[in-house]
Amino acid sequence: MWAFDEDVYRDKATGGWLGKNIGGTLGGPVEGRKELLDLTFYPLLPQGKPLPNDDLDLQLVWLHALEQYGPGLTAVELGQEWLEHVRFPYDEYGYALANLRRGILPPVSGWFGNPFNDCMGAPIRSEVWAMVAPGLPELAAYYAWNDAVVDHAGGEGVWGEVLFAAIQSAAFLESDPRTLIDLGLSFIPAGSRVAKAVRYLLDLHEKGVPWQEARRRILQHHGRDNFTDAPQNIAFTLLGWLYGNDFGDSLLKATNCGYDTDCTAATLGAILGIIHGADGIPGRWRAPVGDGIVLSPAIEGIEPPATVQELTERTLAMARRTVAHWQVPLHIGKGATTIVPGSRPQVREPLLAVQQQQPTSITVPIPHGVVGQPDMRVTVDFGDEGPAIGRCEMRRLEIALSNLAPVGWQGTVALDVPADWRGPEPLECSIEPGATFVWRPAFQCGSDVAPVYELQLRLVQAYGNRQPWYTRRIPIAMVAKYEWEISDPKGGMSTLSAPTPAVPLGPAGSEAVPGWWRARTTLHSAAGQAVNLIVATTRPFVARFRGSEVLKSGSTRSFMPAYHRPHGDTVTTVFLQRGRNELEIDILMDKDIEPVMIALVNPTRGYQHAVLDVVAAVEQAASRSDPVS
Repeated sequence: MWAFDEDVYRDKATGGWLGKNIGGTLGGPVEGRKELLDLTFYPLLPQGKPLPNDDLDLQLVWLHALEQYGPGLTAVELGQEWLEHVRFPYDEYGYALANLRRGILPPVSGWFGNPFNDCMGAPIRSEVWAMVAPGLPELAAYYAWNDAVVDHAGGEGVWGEVLFAAIQSAAFLESDPRTLIDLGLSFIPAGSRVAKAVRYLLDLHEKGVPWQEARRRILQHHGRDNFTDAPQNIAFTLLGWLYGNDFGDSLLKATNCGYDTDCTAATLGAILGIIHGADGIPGRWRAPVGDGIVLSPAIEGIEPPATVQELTERTLAMARRTVAHWQVPLHIGKGATTIVPGSRPQVREPLLAVQQQQPTSITVPIPHGVVGQPDMRVTVDFGDEGPAIGRCEMRRLEIALSNLAPVGWQGTVALDVPADWRGPEPLECSIEPGATFVWRPAFQCGSDVAPVYELQLRLVQAYGNRQPWYTRRIPIAMVAKYEWEISDPKGGMSTLSAPTPAVPLGPAGSEAVPGWWRARTTLHSAAGQAVNLIVATTRPFVARFRGSEVLKSGSTRSFMPAYHRPHGDTVTTVFLQRGRNELEIDILMDKDIEPVMIALVNPTRGYQHAVLDVVAAVEQAASRSDPVS
């Protein structure tokens, strides 16, 4: 039996949560500043309580999820928690929530149409998984993967959270930075941008490059314009750790690198707090933030702990439940002697299993919600275009039925489609124990366009003389593609569709015909409503809505399709009439295609979520304006 003294656990967990609050309060007021900073203490001195921060907010939701669903939860249950309790519209949060609201399950919810899956929304929320799996980095990494793919699947944000969760879990037993960082790297792909940025930092530190110069080189070789991009910020977090002389100096160096400063400082504060414990955090840094927990108003419907001490006790209780669930020979008890054998308990298999899942597919266990191994695992792969389909388009899904039960399964598999669609014929099949049956049904969309289409996979299990015994239904959501009429500068015209709001001028970075391009569509709205129209592009453009010019910009800018922080010259409020609303966008391209995306967002400040009851379909207009010259 592997043992861990509960008082040691309490000290380290309390230190981790305090460090999280301290770092978030230090970095929060300067978040997004990209210059080299020169802070020496809190830029906004708190009065006995920390500043609210989504870095901690979301982990309180995950603790609620663990308490509600138990340690067997997966990405699906965490996605449900987003819908029930999280109202943040920020970047990847907003895009993932739009997918979840349409019925798209994780991990597809975090990948499909999400331009921010390389960002920091996931790496900032790793601590809770480390706390419930102390000294078990394999298990912490497994939970972190399930968490991260809900809103970052297929992106670098996933590997950032897995890296930090493994480091923080192992930090309950180990304190050497290089040992912990190397361990964290062993859990993520060596070819990921996160891994490359971290290894580059380690090399700079080994060569004695000063921290300011290391920062400059990280930005030069691994930086991106978006201040929330994960690889650069993860490197800055670890830079503070490697170059810092003590707790405060480490946090200040990480923060003074700039960019996503609340995230970098908060994560490093948690790492150092776990390693050194609550008593190892200087009173100078502890006193201003106190012991309180402050929850952002965008988190609804949970009962947060009032203090860090209460948070630690709830985390400890969940840690005991977690190690029991996974049958890890770990005892967390009063007065227990912490024994670290040469071969500590490992729970590696679950992480390896989930990492094999593609971001283009969803996996559903049967029966749903089972704690142990299910009888069957159903995987639905949408392919590279994701869960999108165009008018009258023929599509295929790849559906894999894996029989995990000790007896064979026989019955009928069917795909039920909307009434005006053409669907596949039901198929009889038999699946031996341990075998997988793969079905690639073809189906065709009807001519009516809707924002969301509800399909259903129907499994009819047979018994005896192939008599129907039991029917299981798995909902599958698909969305309408965006239709565009594209005119190029040479007078060519084509009608194209795109699975996401990206305007299909061509693959980004491909060769373009220089000059003005036009993209035209008609927005069909289910109701009269005011929306924020965002046209995200780096290029000069003009947008007309219902025949009137509503946006015009002759400047170039960074690509920023975020719902809550678009550039001022790329967003305006328009009123969608019920029915048809024509939209034209003229974009000036040079030799390379640059990305163009549109977004329709609720204009209410603080609640800028995607408007989902609108479809974009090409209509013939009675008249058109002349192209920009």
